[in-house]
Amino acid sequence: MVMLAVNFTACGDDEDEQTIIEQANLIGKWQSTWEKVHKVENGKEVVTSDEAYTNGLWEFKADGTCTEGYADGGTSRWSLKGNKLTISYDDGYSDILTVNELTANKLVLAFEDWDNTDDGGLELDDITTTTYKKIN
Repeated sequence: MVMLAVNFTACGDDEDEQTIIEQANLIGKWQSTWEKVHKVENGKEVVTSDEAYTNGLWEFKADGTCTEGYADGGTSRWSLKGNKLTISYDDGYSDILTVNELTANKLVLAFEDWDNTDDGGLELDDITTTTYKKIN
């Protein structure tokens, strides 16, 4: 009987996660409130910064365009598939961010910064996780 309850609970959690990442919740202006930067060194997480951060601003529009920052820095394109948010810039470059949380009023994005290694591979340099609140 306990096993059945655990399975039921796990199933319920999966359904909750699916409803959290709704594309419609992304539409609007988002102001950053907190930022955490950490690295993985020798298999352990090392936090290099964990503090209030209010300089980040994103605006996501229903037509698939977005802008970053306060100044008119140009328009980019966005797409959301599962929990992966892709920002495509005019220069052909793209960023892929992980949506850790998305509700009507809160957005948490994680950006992984990968570096090229001398042997042609990739190495994770750091992960920046930024929390935003909706401002419109």
